[in-house]
Amino acid sequence: MTPPSRLTNTEVAAQLRLIADMLQIKGENRFRVLAFKNAAESIEHLGQDLYSLHDAGELTAIPHVGKGIAADISQLLETGQIDFLEQLKREVPLGVVEMLKVPDLGPKKAARLWQELGITSIAALKAAGEAQQLRTLKGFGAKSEQKILQGIALLEKRKDERTPLGVARPTALQLIHELRSVLPAEALTRIEVAGSVRRWQETVGDLDILAISAQPETVMAAFQALPQVVDVAVSGVTKSRVRLINDMECDLRVVEARHWGAALQYFTGSKEHNVAMRELAQKLGWRLNEYGLTATGRGQDPAGMERFFETEEALYAFLGLAWIPPEMREDRGEVALAQARQLPRLLTSTDILGELHGHSTWSDGKNTIAEMAEAARRRGYRYWSVCDHSVGLGITGGVDAERLNQQAVEIQQLNARWRAEGVDFRLLHGIEVEVLADGALGLPDEVLAQLDVVVASIHSSLRQDRETITARCLQAVRNPHVDILGHPTGRLLGRRPPSALDVEQVLRACAEAGTVVEINAHPSRLDLNDVYARRAVELGCKLAINTDAHSPADMDMMPYGVAVARRAWLTPDDVINTRPVEALLGAKA
Repeated sequence: MTPPSRLTNTEVAAQLRLIADMLQIKGENRFRVLAFKNAAESIEHLGQDLYSLHDAGELTAIPHVGKGIAADISQLLETGQIDFLEQLKREVPLGVVEMLKVPDLGPKKAARLWQELGITSIAALKAAGEAQQLRTLKGFGAKSEQKILQGIALLEKRKDERTPLGVARPTALQLIHELRSVLPAEALTRIEVAGSVRRWQETVGDLDILAISAQPETVMAAFQALPQVVDVAVSGVTKSRVRLINDMECDLRVVEARHWGAALQYFTGSKEHNVAMRELAQKLGWRLNEYGLTATGRGQDPAGMERFFETEEALYAFLGLAWIPPEMREDRGEVALAQARQLPRLLTSTDILGELHGHSTWSDGKNTIAEMAEAARRRGYRYWSVCDHSVGLGITGGVDAERLNQQAVEIQQLNARWRAEGVDFRLLHGIEVEVLADGALGLPDEVLAQLDVVVASIHSSLRQDRETITARCLQAVRNPHVDILGHPTGRLLGRRPPSALDVEQVLRACAEAGTVVEINAHPSRLDLNDVYARRAVELGCKLAINTDAHSPADMDMMPYGVAVARRAWLTPDDVINTRPVEALLGAKA
C-alpha cells in the first residue's frame, strides 16, 4: 500500500473542521462540535511538526486534543483518511457543508434547506433564491431569501481574495523548517521568507522564499520534493515555482551572498516601495535591481560600474537611507523619513508588558484563570486581564453580576498568593461586555464600575446598516465605564467581511471619550487593521494589543498584533499595554 502524502498542520486542521461542520449540520451535541473545532484551532497554529508528536505518542499534549481526536489524527496521518469522517460524508453531502461559507447561513438553516428543499450546493441555493423558492420554507421569508443571495454574492467576490496571513505565514515557515531539516548545513547558508509575509501584510497572494547556497541544484531538488508540493510550475537551477497542497503557490530563489541585500530588499517589496527606491537610485546615478546597483553614468561613477550588498542595511545606507523595517515598506512616506533619519522607534513584542482581554473557563475559554495566568507569566508578562464574556452574547453562557462577584474572589486569592511569594505579576478583573443590538450593554453601569477593565464588543447583528451599527457602537464607546472597544469591525479574514461601521466616526468618538481601541492580534481578526490603527493615533486615540486568548496557545499570536501596529508606525507610547500596571490603573482613575 502506498503511504499517504505528508499533510501539513493546516490540512489536518481542515479535516477536523470538516467533521465539526458536519456534526453541526446533523444537530449533534455542541460540546462535541466544539471539541473538534478547538482541536483544529490548536493544530493550525501549532509551532511543532505534527508527525513528530505522532511518532512520539504525544498528540494528546496538544491543547484540546483528547484521546479520541488523537486517534482520528493518527489514522489520518497513517492512512490519509479518517473513518469517522468518511462515514459522515455518506450522511451529509459535502455541498451542504460548502453552504456554511455563505455569510449568515448557519448549520440549522443549511440542514433545513437540504432536508426540506433538497438543496445540496451553493449553485443550487443561488438558483432557488433567484427563483424565490427559499421564501416558501417556514421561517425564511423574502427578507431571509434576499440576505442569502447577498451572502452568496459576497462569497463569489471573495473567491479572488488573497490568503490570510495566519495561514500563509505558518505555511512559509514550515517550508523553511522542512528544507533545513532535509538539507545538510553546508548546502543552505541562509534562508528567509520575503514578500507580503515578511511585511506581515494581512493577506498574501503567494509565497516568496529567498536562500543563499553554493549548491542551488541540491536545494531546488529538495524543495520540489517536499511533501506539501503537488505541482512544479517552474524548475530552474536558481528558481522554482511550485503549487502547494493548500493551493498556494511558492517561489524559491537561490542567490549569491553578494546579492543577498539587494535581492531581499527587492523580493520583500512592496511594489510601490520598490518604485520609490528605484527612483531615488536613479537620482543618485544608479539603476537598482535584485542583484545590486549599476551606475548609469549620470552621477560621479562611470557607466556600468556595479556595487553589490551582502545586507539590506548596507544597500539602504549607500542610498543615504536608514534601514526601513519591512512592515513600513508600503510607500507611505517612509523613504523620506529614512532620508531625514526620522523613522519612528516602532513597537516590538518585548515592549508588551501584559494583555487586557482574555478568557477563561468562566465563559468560553478552554483553561482556568490560574492556568491562563501562569501562561502569561511564562511569557514574561507582568499582568493579564480576565475579560470573560458577559451575559447578552447568548452562545457562551456569559458571566452575570453574581458570577462576577464569585470570580473576583478567585482573582483576589491568586493575587494575594503572588504578593506573599514576592512575584511581580497581577491579575486584573475585567469583562468583555456585549454591545446589544440597541446599543445597550450586557451589564448595568454599577456592575461595570467595579471592574479594572471593561472591553465592549459587538458579536451579534453585525449585518446592521451603517447608520444603525455606528450609532450602536457610539453609544457603547461613550459609556464612561467602557475602557476598550474590542475588535471594532467584527471581521474574520477570509470568512466574514467587516461590518458597515463608520470607523472614522467611531475613532473620533473614542478619542473624545478617551476610550482605547483594540488591535485584536488573533490572525483571523487583525482588527483594527493597520490603516485604521494609524488613523486612530492621528486622531488622538490610544490602542491596546490583545490576543483575545481563549487558551494559552492563543497568546503566541501576539506578534501578529504587534506587526499590525508596526505597519501602522505605532511606537510604544501609542499602546497602553506597554505601561506598568500602576500607570494603567492610575490613568483610568
